[in-house]
Amino acid sequence: MGTKVTPFKSCEDVVRCISARIENKQKTFCVAINPEKVYCAMYDTTVATALAGAELCICDGIGITLAAALLHGKIVRRCTDNLLDTLIKIAAMNGWRVFFLGASADSNNQACTNFLKRYPNLQIVGHRDGYFKNSQEVIHQINESRAELLFVAMGSPKQELWISRHRHEISPYFCMGIGGALDVVSGKVKRAPKILRKIGLEFLYRLITQPKRFVRQLALPKFVLMVLKERLLTINK
Repeated sequence: MGTKVTPFKSCEDVVRCISARIENKQKTFCVAINPEKVYCAMYDTTVATALAGAELCICDGIGITLAAALLHGKIVRRCTDNLLDTLIKIAAMNGWRVFFLGASADSNNQACTNFLKRYPNLQIVGHRDGYFKNSQEVIHQINESRAELLFVAMGSPKQELWISRHRHEISPYFCMGIGGALDVVSGKVKRAPKILRKIGLEFLYRLITQPKRFVRQLALPKFVLMVLKERLLTINK
């Protein structure tokens, strides 16, 4: 359907791959691919170009897993549950410098505080909210911090577009959009129960607890129809 997905077998494989790339100072743009992004990319060439330019496109959601199985007969496991926390833990262990960009000032500040409580050795060399007008000023702040990992919490696809647009100007080796993760880490937003995350229904919990997401979630049934259409075309070939 036009969007690539890196077929990792597990979250552990993702973490090993990312860690190796950071240690080798390989520039890496990592994108969590979900049905909303795939659907959006089909109708927005700017989004499609941003996703195509990423080195790692990991599975984020049961929709992508089912689509890969239906269209290609491949098992592509979701690899984003607890990925951020795992990377932060490893960053603290290895002394990697981290920058958090995005969310509100309150959520950003509190998330940083909570991460430091959890991982006292974590080197947060910079952070700021996502409500800015001058990207060059932000890029200068990131580069001055000498951050090696940049996490951008601006919502999708805004965060992916921002990273794609400026990735050659920023110095961190690893960049990834993390959506509303800082709101969760800060405690402002409650995460879905583990059982729902495990069976791929986290999106349903978000919809129930955050009704304002309804318009965004309309992409899901459209994505399903597109997958079924693609499947029929494949069979008819």
